[in-house]
Amino acid sequence: MLSKIQIQRIKRNSERVEEGLITRFREFFYTDTNSFVKPDTIYSVYYTVNKTQVYFTGFLDSRNSRKIIKVGGGKTMFEIYSKLNPTQRENYPENIQVIPTENDYLRGSITRYFAQKANDYYAVIFETTKDAYTNKSNLYRYVEFEWVISGIKSVVMTENRLIMNGINRDFPGISKLLFPLQLWRPSKNSPDYLQKKLSLVKNP
Repeated sequence: MLSKIQIQRIKRNSERVEEGLITRFREFFYTDTNSFVKPDTIYSVYYTVNKTQVYFTGFLDSRNSRKIIKVGGGKTMFEIYSKLNPTQRENYPENIQVIPTENDYLRGSITRYFAQKANDYYAVIFETTKDAYTNKSNLYRYVEFEWVISGIKSVVMTENRLIMNGINRDFPGISKLLFPLQLWRPSKNSPDYLQKKLSLVKNP
């Protein structure tokens, strides 16, 4: 019998999930009691990284899910297809810390890419590469945006705040990873640059 923690671990580590399905008469039975699942019970299918299907009652975010098994218990079409057509695992997006180049600072902005697991809106949001964004995995959702990194300090703050507010509507929580002057550097010989240089002289 699976514990609640084990069930949640399987859910979170699945590549794909189909939610809100309905059981039919004597289609499934509970693994913990070996009794039939009542018809019209809501369940979801989880496609694991091991190319198997696992069934749990309820939805992805349900806390009282129970494992159920189809009557007959043979291999599913998904499992048969996966065995006949072996493929490599999904290419998961890499978690990176972006470092702007001198050319980026001369241009004034950089393109940033962030990703989050698609079936879990509470999953960690992280910065990733252009390659990961271009070759998207279906298991993740992505966002791309221009981020201002040089120019007048007050203008940069205003522009990046607007960018953050816009992204946060679709990616709640991403604003916790960003702040308006993140990666910012004053343009050479600008008032902000000279002020910063002067402060370094005063406070070596």
